[in-house]
Amino acid sequence: MVSNQAAIYEVNKEIQQTEEAIQTQTKVNTDLSMQVSELSTYERIKAKAEAMGLKFSGNNVKVVED
Repeated sequence: MVSNQAAIYEVNKEIQQTEEAIQTQTKVNTDLSMQVSELSTYERIKAKAEAMGLKFSGNNVKVVED
């Protein structure tokens, strides 16, 4: 009986640790998604391209939508 309770306690402890790990990873994923959104804006990409010597030409621009 005591060993069963100890086993249940250990399983519950592992479940809590796993849930905490999931919450932590979810926060990391959310933060990374926000960074991707910020870093992939048109204005930022255009500024980086111009800084690298590329020139904007309306004739060869293709718009891609999700």
